[in-house]
Amino acid sequence: MKVLKTGILPLDTQLGGGIPSGSVVLVLEEPGAGGDVLSYHFAVEGALNGENVFYLATDDTEEEVKEYVNLYFNLDEAVWENITLLSLSSPLTKAEKDAKDFLKKTMYDPIGGLKTILYHEDFERVVINNMTYFITNYPIEDVVSLIEVFSKYAKKNQSVFMMLMTKGMFDSRTETAIKHYSDGVIELTLREVENEVQRRLKVIKFKGILVPKAILRYDLTDKGIKMESVMRVL
Repeated sequence: MKVLKTGILPLDTQLGGGIPSGSVVLVLEEPGAGGDVLSYHFAVEGALNGENVFYLATDDTEEEVKEYVNLYFNLDEAVWENITLLSLSSPLTKAEKDAKDFLKKTMYDPIGGLKTILYHEDFERVVINNMTYFITNYPIEDVVSLIEVFSKYAKKNQSVFMMLMTKGMFDSRTETAIKHYSDGVIELTLREVENEVQRRLKVIKFKGILVPKAILRYDLTDKGIKMESVMRVL
């Protein structure tokens, strides 16, 4: 089975080498837990390996995402060529790539534009940061339909989708529905212990692999996510 590495060695080890191809993975995070940084690791790992990566940002502009990624990884422009970076917050005044042109033509309907991009281009890794935008602006039925499109695309192209979503923003039924239609669910949480904030990662479910039973501690550093290599049962 083909797996795609996340770029975080201890996490890849616990996942049996990485994320199984053909998967749609939900990263459910508490604010400040570092979901953005996890998505950067995933995108950069693919770009460094010469894979075709698509990164859609809903809150930050393309310039801001590039700045944030380079804060941790300082990528060469040659590596950035492997990443199609689009933002719903950026003014689309110039169609530098086909994907931008597709999205520009359908900006009145970002879901339609996103489906058009996927129909016309093949990506090995896709990051959606953040699904909160779609849940807020579309009926849940449309969001579920979009995830089903992701799933079909991932299986057809043996790719991986990573969707970020903020934990606790929506009712439990909506959150459960998104979890249900995802192949894998990774949860990032915060905990205050004495005078420090501790970050924890746990795998809720994952089709195709044995789900780790314990919780991983990690920190956010100037090199991105630094994770303990030893599993902790908490």
